[in-house]
Formats: sequence, C-alpha cells, structure tokens
Amino acid sequence: MRRPRMRASEVQFRCVGTVIAAFLLATLLTSSLRWPSPDADIFSNDYGHAPVVEDGECAGYGRSNPLPPAPSGALSLFSLGDWGVRGLRVGSDAQMAVARGMKCAARAAPVSAVFTLGDNFYGNGVESVDDAQFEFKWASVYADAALDVPWYPALGDHDQCGDVDAQVQFSERNERWRMPAAYYEETFAFDGGDAQFVFVDWVRLEGAFSRSPEDRRFGERLREDQAGKDTSEEHWEWLRQTLGKGDPTWRVVVGHRPLISVSARSARDDAAFPAEARTRDALRETMEHFGVDLWINGHDHTVQVACSETEKGATHFVTAGVGGYDLHELLPSAEWPEEMAFADASFHGFAAHRFTAEAITTHFLDERSEVRRSFVIDKRAKTCPGRGASSNANVDDNVAGGAL
Repeated sequence: MRRPRMRASEVQFRCVGTVIAAFLLATLLTSSLRWPSPDADIFSNDYGHAPVVEDGECAGYGRSNPLPPAPSGALSLFSLGDWGVRGLRVGSDAQMAVARGMKCAARAAPVSAVFTLGDNFYGNGVESVDDAQFEFKWASVYADAALDVPWYPALGDHDQCGDVDAQVQFSERNERWRMPAAYYEETFAFDGGDAQFVFVDWVRLEGAFSRSPEDRRFGERLREDQAGKDTSEEHWEWLRQTLGKGDPTWRVVVGHRPLISVSARSARDDAAFPAEARTRDALRETMEHFGVDLWINGHDHTVQVACSETEKGATHFVTAGVGGYDLHELLPSAEWPEEMAFADASFHGFAAHRFTAEAITTHFLDERSEVRRSFVIDKRAKTCPGRGASSNANVDDNVAGGAL
C-alpha cells in the first residue's frame, strides 16, 4: 500500500525542525570547545578543549627575516621559557601563537631538540604524573611533527610550587619529555666538538641562602625536600663537580632566573627577596669561576644578552622568557649595567641556538617566526664583543645576522 504524500506545509515544518536541531547541536559543540572564561582565575585548572593549530598555517611566517639554515654538521636547538599558560586568563593566546611560530620555523630549519627555561606549568606546577596539564599545556600544543624531538626541561619557581618529582616521572610516560632528575647534565655532539648542557634547579639552589620563608618568592609554598637547605647544599656540590669535569667545546648552563638583567621586576625582586639576590650573586661567581661559556634563563619575560669578563675569559648571559606569559618592562637604558649588550620586551617568541666548533649563534624569533635579533659567540674571542644598548627596538633595527 502506498504511503500518502506529505503536504507542502508538512515538508516545510520538517525542514524548519531539522534546521533548528542542527543549530542547537552546533551551539552545543561550539560551547564545549570554547576557551575558559576571561574572568576565570589565571591560575585555575580549567583546561577546556580548544583546538590545536592545524597544518597549513605557515603561509607568511618568516617572510621578512626567516631563520637561516644551520651550518652543515651544526647542533640546532630551540629554547622556550615561561610558556605553560594555556587556558589561563593571562598569556594563553600568546603561548598558542608562539607554538605555531616554533612549528613553522622548525619545518623550515629542523632542530634536534628543545630545552625549556622553567615555569613549564603555571601557576602551581603539577600535582601528579597524571596531571592533565602535561597534555593540555604541552603535548597537544607542541604536537607538530617538526617539534617531535626530545624536550629537556628546566624547573622554574612556579614548577617548584607543585610536585617536582612528577615532572621527572613524566619522562616514563612520554619519551619526548627527557627529565631524568630535577637537575641533570646532557652532552650533545656536533661535527668537530660537543656541548655540555647543565640543567639546574634555581629555586633549589636558593635554599642554601634562605634564612626565612619571607626572603624567598613563594617561600610559604616551597617544600623542604624540594627547596630546603639540605637538598640545596647537595645541589651546589653536584654543580661544582659537574662544571669542573671534562673539557667540552662549549659549556652551557640552563637555569630559570637571570644572573644579569635589566628587567624592572628583577630590580624589585632583589630588594623584596634577599635570598634570590644572594643566589644570583653566587651563581654568577660560579659561572665565571668555571669559565662557563653561556648561561641561559627565563623568568624575566624579555629577551636580553649580557657578557662579563674575568681572567677565565668571557661568560655570556641570555634571557629568553617570552614563551607565553605577559611581558615585563625594562629599566631605562641609562640604568643598564655595562655588561648589558641588548634587551627587548616587545614580543613573545623563542630562541634558536646553533653550535659549531667555531661559534654559538643565537637567534631570537617572534611568534611569526621572524628573527628579531641574532648574536654570535666566537670561540676564539676571550673578551666580550662590542656593546650597544637597544631597548624595545623594532624589527627594522633587529635584522638577522647582527653580532653583539
């Protein structure tokens, strides 16, 4: 038996109903993918499900000053500081933009590894190895094949507010995350030489200089077993022994806070947190005593280059804490110490480092994969290169290839 034909009014009603149902479904899906409310606490654990940047979005990246190809046989690395802010009220968009810039730069000029400069997980570190932040703020953000390389993390002060051991243990969950201990050493080879990288736990080292919780940032939230006096003294002994052994082509130390800085916040912190100031002085003296070639840090959300000279030669200091969190102001250039060669607080981004037997070349890149500034450490030079202050400089002034 034939079914009776529907009248025009019935067809129209069903079409309208289908459209309404589709609209309601789309609204539901959109709301489930929405970023956390901008009114939420910036240190909340509201992770949401915002989509990660998809392929095909590198058109126009690195168009003016792209990252140049690395020399043949060189060791090529990225560094990223103060980055774990996705889903927070401050810095979330910047972290995602920098991740896109890293992806596009790495596609054009591949890297062997990435190392972090601390504050991997704002604002209180991670609670356990099962913490959702590992996936939300790291694995799903830097998921492109070009960044599928080993990552070597250093710890920051925000990380020390959580479970440090959990970040170490996560190395057993994800082979990209290479963190064998809270502080550790790695050696990377390249044609004609090698680079010793020493990753230190800055806040742990500070414990030896603390006289009360009030003289340290987050003093009341730091754990004795992670940042107290005993574990600090063990760390200092390990650091001296590690820097005193071997004869690598390059000796590099990675830590969270700066040893020389023209960030306004560092000047305030020296006064507010005396233990931090004492640690800064002790670490600088240690770097110079052992003839460390390069100290690299985050913490100050700026990019900076400084250099000091002793009878052991020149030690260079690089700040690159621009991976996501809001940027910091710089002191007026008239207040900069003579060691300061360059500072900029105008962009988010990351750094690329190339190691050869003759030189270390560092490029500061922004979130559009544009090189904002480059400088070279010459292995033959025993003194600091010429200094020239440049505050909040624009792209035209910061062309690739300039030496400091």
